[in-house]
Amino acid sequence: MFKKLLTLSLLPAALFAGEADESTKSHLDLSLTTIAAIYTDVDYEAGDDHFAGLNGPFSGAKAVTRFNATYTLPTPLGEHWLLKGANVKFNGIFELSPLTIRPLVGLDFTPVPFLVFSAGGSIGTGWNPLGFDGMSVYSLKKQEYKSLTPFGNYYYDYWAKATFQFDTGALIEGDWSHVVMQASYKWIYEGITGVDDGDLWSWQVFPGEANGWQYDVTAVLGYQMPIALQMVGFMAEFYGHYDPADYKKVYQGFDGDFMWIDLSLLMNFKLNAKNELMTLITFEGGRSFATDHENADEEPLLKKTGREWSFYRIAFSWDHKF
Repeated sequence: MFKKLLTLSLLPAALFAGEADESTKSHLDLSLTTIAAIYTDVDYEAGDDHFAGLNGPFSGAKAVTRFNATYTLPTPLGEHWLLKGANVKFNGIFELSPLTIRPLVGLDFTPVPFLVFSAGGSIGTGWNPLGFDGMSVYSLKKQEYKSLTPFGNYYYDYWAKATFQFDTGALIEGDWSHVVMQASYKWIYEGITGVDDGDLWSWQVFPGEANGWQYDVTAVLGYQMPIALQMVGFMAEFYGHYDPADYKKVYQGFDGDFMWIDLSLLMNFKLNAKNELMTLITFEGGRSFATDHENADEEPLLKKTGREWSFYRIAFSWDHKF
């Protein structure tokens, strides 16, 4: 799921609290993040809850690059150690992929080390080279996704998020005492201009979306070490639409408020002072349908009957600090 790869690019700053504290000494930080994923060829099966096998190790790959600029403004709320490190971060991001382009803006307020409140938004456009759906809308008549107009139609989102994070190293001294935890809840509205409410669309090769409010819950548990393999951990993500009415009645069987589940093994390698490489190995729980089908274009008119688990992808995020 391409849009969930963006979560991967945001994890290091939130999890590695010690490094984040040091960054407040420099008001402006610049970095380049490149995210790529290799997707398996899943052998989709009809029926209730089940685990699907693989037809092969490769069905496709995706990539996106982000240039990040963060201005940190210290805003100490008092002399207590919990309050004196408070800050506000202003984030500007320019994102480019072979299929899409978009700028993003955001703001993070950290009143105490273990709480972060965030808000932001983005707007972008896309194109569909060689049949890949950078930005498209679903045609009921043809039962396939049709191209939208680059720089004529625009994807947009706006969101708010609350994050709790904790590092046991704050209580227990030692290089090997860092168990890091993070839990976040995100409210996000996504849409595409020129697409009627209730119609389906695809953005960054993720089909089956519709204009409307969604949630995204992420939990991470990791162990941080003073070696090149800086952290190993587990990440769980739960996301979907709040309201099935975001989808037209003709898609009722598609189950518009279905909750996706991604479970991932996470590894972060600190290559040097300026470069880090993060890897995710992900199993996904997606829709299972009552009837067999050949491709995702048929799914909006099928009946969801359960959850299909599969070994979904291997993703990489390389972050370079300037």
